[in-house]
Order: sequence, then C-alpha cells, then structure tokens
Amino acid sequence: MTPSPDGFAARRPGPPLAVDLTCSALAVASHTTSAVLSPIVAPVSVLAEVDGSALPPGGDRLECSERVEATAARFPDRCLPDPVSYAHRDRVDVAGLSVPVSELLAAPVSRALRWAGGRHGDTIVLVVPSDWGMSRTSRLAAAAHGLGVTPRVVRGALVTAEALPSSSARWAVCVESCRSRTTIGLVERTRGELTLLDRAVVHRQDPSRDTSRDDEVPRILEAIAALRRGRREAGAGSTEVLVRGRVAEQVVDACDRSRLLSFVVPALAPVEVAPHLYPDA
Repeated sequence: MTPSPDGFAARRPGPPLAVDLTCSALAVASHTTSAVLSPIVAPVSVLAEVDGSALPPGGDRLECSERVEATAARFPDRCLPDPVSYAHRDRVDVAGLSVPVSELLAAPVSRALRWAGGRHGDTIVLVVPSDWGMSRTSRLAAAAHGLGVTPRVVRGALVTAEALPSSSARWAVCVESCRSRTTIGLVERTRGELTLLDRAVVHRQDPSRDTSRDDEVPRILEAIAALRRGRREAGAGSTEVLVRGRVAEQVVDACDRSRLLSFVVPALAPVEVAPHLYPDA
C-alpha cells in the first residue's frame, strides 16, 4: 500500500533507512535489520562532567547516544527524554544549554544514521506523530536535510495500519501513546491505498496538578468512538483498533471489554514496514 503524497523531496536510489519518532521512542530499520534505540538527548558539557571527557572543538552541543542513556539513568533531570515533543518551539533549554529546535530534532536522527553505519541510500523515511501539521514536519525534514539525507515523511497512523497487512478490516483506528498525550487516527484501506481521514488528541493527566481519578484510558475510548461516529461507514463496518506506546495494554484491555477488535502493535512493526511504503525511495 502507498500513502497519499506529502510533497516532500524527490526519491533517490538506494535502500532507505526508516526512523520512527512516534510514541516518545526511536525505532530504526534498514533493509536487513531493525532496533529500538533511546531518543534521550543531553548537552556534551553534562556528559563531560559525568565521565570526565573533554568538550569537542567548537564548544557545547547536544548528543544522543548510549552514554546519554547511562547519564539519564543517574541524572534524569539533566537530560531531555522526548526531544521530538518540542518540535513546535524555536529554542529549548536542556540542562542550562539553550539550543535551536533544529539541533534538537537532528540529534536522534543522527543517532539513527550512526546506527545504520552507512548501510542505506541517501533517502530516509521519517515516521512522525499523526497529529503533526506542516510546521513540525517541515522542521524535522529540514533537520534531516542538514544531516545530508533526503527525507520522506509519513504519519504514524499509516505505518501502524500497514503493520498488519493480512487484515481484512477496511477501517483501522490507530492509537499512538507518547509521554504527554495519545493521538488517535482513523485510517481507511481502499484499493491498495491508505488514507488518514481524521485525528484526535487525548492529553495525559498531570498528576502534579490534578489528583483526581486517572481517566486517560476512558477518554481514549471516547475519542475512538467519536472518530468512528464521525464516519458512518466506519461506525458500522469492519473496524480494528491498533494500539502502540505507553498505554497500549490498558487500551486493548478496555477495547476488549467494549467488544472492539483490538491489537497491541509491536514497537518495531511500523518502522519495519515504513520503507515498503516508498519502495523506490
């Protein structure tokens, strides 16, 4: 299946690397292998203070690597665990270092490219949260361009729907749960194409501000029901709910109680099918 064109840069030869930046994670897949990495970033000055290394030439910068993961385990308040969630900002403060959002977005993509070790073409398929608009996708695409690769951008709901290619359901409700919110997208499968028709966002309750009962999962189910009601054919036809991310198990359990066909989608499944959406990238 192929998604509707997004109007990004022209495709180039070579097997594309796919990078999934949804669900507060960093999943990568080449044509031969795949892995889940950490998107956590930290200033090099913080890492140098922890392990005694020296600052690189040119001064402080952001890093996304295994040693950032080790530092985050000891000093979580000095690292940024979900850099992609700040894509709407111009600059972000990370442990006292003010960085442009372009550097923030480039850091996890750069880690994915290092993981691939050159085993890919000069095109990269970027899987982004389904609630992103043109502003945030353009910023991420520009950050990838700055790393010397040509980006193709696809919404997370489309690769989630493609992750179960044997399904006979015409409609897929794709749920992406990250640290701060959950995005629900309604995808239609028709004539070998995937179309993202509608989206809804459910924000996570902040326990520091609201001590009432946690109703996040019921609110997600309400959003699923609202999307289906918004399309009469989806409400009455064959529909499946595909869930991944932070509250995936809880949402599937709630769907089961509501007699909705639902599945937990493995973390690597969407990014592994992403290159096939652009087979000639």
